[in-house]
Amino acid sequence: MLKKSLCAAALALATLQGVAAAELPSYPFIHARGTGFMYVQPDIGEIDFDVSAYDANAEAAVAVVQERVLEIRALLAEQGVPDTDLEVRDMRRQIRKAGAAVSEPEYDIKCSIHIVVRELGKWREIMMPLLKKQNLDAFAATFGVKERSKVEAELMEQAVREATAKADAMAKGFGKRVGAVQGVSSDEIKNLTRSIGLAPADWPRTSNSANTRRNEQDPADLLMVSALKMAQSVDVLFRFK
Repeated sequence: MLKKSLCAAALALATLQGVAAAELPSYPFIHARGTGFMYVQPDIGEIDFDVSAYDANAEAAVAVVQERVLEIRALLAEQGVPDTDLEVRDMRRQIRKAGAAVSEPEYDIKCSIHIVVRELGKWREIMMPLLKKQNLDAFAATFGVKERSKVEAELMEQAVREATAKADAMAKGFGKRVGAVQGVSSDEIKNLTRSIGLAPADWPRTSNSANTRRNEQDPADLLMVSALKMAQSVDVLFRFK
């Protein structure tokens, strides 16, 4: 039944999107917003950081960076992480001019590392040695779920149910009944909410169904694998009578 409602709503939305932005639906309607959310334990992680070295001799700085990359490959091999889950990106070279902190020009050699950890039971065993290595900085961690599409589908169902319940409650308050779905969107229905003055003070609200990103922070925090709060919202237009 839910799938049929979603299909009908999608068809109605396509019709609604063809209407001029300033034009409101001519039929009596109720606008309801629903949100589904859940805490999910991640089962995949990604690590990003930079490897950098400074030296007046460019070749010496490059050698340090290459040595660290080899050490990282060896660490991952010990933990059973395939080499395909390690990516070395953007080898860069800049010149640091002489100044108060640098007595003579130095070469700044840097590359970015991206690691995919598919078994989070090995997260600490991988992250701890990395945090202790010299020449590594700008750490950031990303966590997600492998079956993300399945989780998002469940969240969408929750959001649709909540929007339907809200619409039903509003209609009953006026002695009316909710009719067919005439439009639905996983984002704000463009221009409609603002044009009729129904936007709440904190609009727009953002959905966080995507993976959660951590900025560089205390190294101890990077060792933790926390549950993700995932959410999905829908805006729905219902006829009522």
